[in-house]
Amino acid sequence: MVVRRDGYVRAALELLDEVGLDGLSLRKLGEKLGVRGPALYTHFKSKQALLDRMAETMLDDNLAPLDDAAAMGDWAEWLTRRARTIRRTLLSYRDGARLHACSRPTERSAMTPLIKPLLEAGFTGEDATHAILAVSRYTLGCAIDEQQHTESDHAEDPAASFEYGLSRLIAGLRADVDVAKPPDQDVA
Repeated sequence: MVVRRDGYVRAALELLDEVGLDGLSLRKLGEKLGVRGPALYTHFKSKQALLDRMAETMLDDNLAPLDDAAAMGDWAEWLTRRARTIRRTLLSYRDGARLHACSRPTERSAMTPLIKPLLEAGFTGEDATHAILAVSRYTLGCAIDEQQHTESDHAEDPAASFEYGLSRLIAGLRADVDVAKPPDQDVA
């Protein structure tokens, strides 16, 4: 059976749903695909490399359309939609949030297109980077908490709590960027 790298990643995501992150192994993936270990190591030098690619694929599938439209609309609305999409995506896979938390970004340049809408809104480069990271980490933390606990463990509605915190975070970022902008000067 000939399977391309993307096929391995898709199969690994299916296996993640079946066995969870703790049960995922290159050996089990090989069994699922009917290939031997060396075939997998041709594409992924380690399990960590596979996990990195799985996390990237999981989010890319859902964020690409949103990020292509990043230049359109209000930065706060875009960042809010992005956080909601990340949360929904992470929760759609068994242990999806844990997978994302243990992965490493594969491209250092990945931050550049993400901060562009914020730079255009008046954020400094450093503030834009911190804003993206803060919202991403908040979203990931909420998703991890939600996946680790059963519905009965939550005294509150996890979605409502997420939305409340996200709205407060965005409001704080909006206030910071509004303060940093020089006031419009009327020319008489």
